[in-house]
Amino acid sequence: MRHALFTVAVLSGLVGAACGSSAGRGGAGWLGTIDTLPSGQVVVANPADPIWPEGGEWRVIEELRIGSVTGDGADVFGRINGLAVDPAGRMWVFDSQAQELRVFDATGAHVRTVGRRGGGPGEFAQAVRVELGPDGNIWVMDPQNNRLSVFDTAGVYLEGKPALGGFIILPWPGRFDARGRYYAPVPVTGRDGFHMDMVRYDTAFTPMDTLRPPDDPVEREGFELRSERGHIVAGVPFQGRLTWRISPAGTIWALITDQYRLFEVGPDGDTLRTITRAFEPIPVTAADLEQAREDLKWFTDQGGRVDWSKIPDTKPPVQTFFFDDEDDIWVERVTSSDMRGRVFDVFDPVGRYLGAVRLPFALTTSPPPVVRDGVLYGVTRDELDVAYVVRARIVKPEAA
Repeated sequence: MRHALFTVAVLSGLVGAACGSSAGRGGAGWLGTIDTLPSGQVVVANPADPIWPEGGEWRVIEELRIGSVTGDGADVFGRINGLAVDPAGRMWVFDSQAQELRVFDATGAHVRTVGRRGGGPGEFAQAVRVELGPDGNIWVMDPQNNRLSVFDTAGVYLEGKPALGGFIILPWPGRFDARGRYYAPVPVTGRDGFHMDMVRYDTAFTPMDTLRPPDDPVEREGFELRSERGHIVAGVPFQGRLTWRISPAGTIWALITDQYRLFEVGPDGDTLRTITRAFEPIPVTAADLEQAREDLKWFTDQGGRVDWSKIPDTKPPVQTFFFDDEDDIWVERVTSSDMRGRVFDVFDPVGRYLGAVRLPFALTTSPPPVVRDGVLYGVTRDELDVAYVVRARIVKPEAA
């Protein structure tokens, strides 16, 4: 059962408060519009120009990098699919190849390793997310073991919370919200086919209700191959898609990448807010098409046929997004291949486009970056595909 938790009055108050504080967010020169539809949906339309003045952009300065190309130390990572930061600034890094948590202090020194592969208490079979819980402990979702394992910040195993498992989704869409409620996916098969709902648990970890993630309003094409061995579908290169996240407020935010349109869906399924930003289309080049041929070789080698006329002439302007601790939305911009993961458009909680942040490293969004008190923690990979954990300071110039 779904319950509406938001009202038009609350949303209007948020919009009014944010509009009145634009100077405090970096300038009052915003040229966009905010409208409220009869349904109560707030529509924020942004121009391509940011609020931040030239020279007033946020800067990200790398302070620490943990990782090594060679050796047998704890800083040699196989694949990182979980990252959490505790109140002491210790970084809890989950290596999925080893199925263990490696803890590093604020200087980057290895403190301890927690857990190992297995099915017993404190062990992991296929953990997919690490998170600082509302109780100050470290929570590790392990759907293969059908549980959330809870550790204190000394690495001591406290308990396992039963959770529906048996299936793996990466990136894992579950998380805590700001009120300490947990969200976990559950597969649903019905008359309309297979889909995934999100079960919401209260702070006692009792199921409350479910949320239905939005469907892509655009019907996307694919290249299909049917044979005696089965049915294979390959995506069309440079085609847009819908990606979604649970927000800190417990709503669902979704991004339609080829439209540069973000929208927020409440627990009752109603659209609460829509954010758009004007953009210049990015053409698909001959080099892009050559790379697409390489990427589809696995499909054509099996006999699949590619209709190249279905490939769009332009790329989606954005890829995905994440939230920081002030409810700003960071949207990854599509750029040249050597700048992938380095440029993020930042929107304030109401949806006004603040400006672009350019990172000194390529940031991956899986696992989700952690932003706390002006510090960004995340995972990057070098040209050899070696994984590193990075910590960087976000410098925000004072508003004029």
